Amino acid sequence: MKTRFLKLVLPAFAILLAVGLAFATESNTVSQVAYYQTSSGVMEVTIGDDCEPNGDINCTYFGNQLYAEPSLSTPLGRNP
Repeated sequence: MKTRFLKLVLPAFAILLAVGLAFATESNTVSQVAYYQTSSGVMEVTIGDDCEPNGDINCTYFGNQLYAEPSLSTPLGRNP
């Protein structure tokens, strides 16, 4: 009785545990909108959370400085 119970319930429990843990993981990526100046005007791009106002190293997108708002007054940067 004991071995029959273990042979039936233990694999079922392991499968349920694996399925439950597969859905329990999620990626918490934070994205923000940044703005940059081009010859055709101000454009926006979605960036990760590594750029912040007043960082030491400039955040750029294809060589263009990124800013926090469309008025292009607060540059975004990274901290080392």
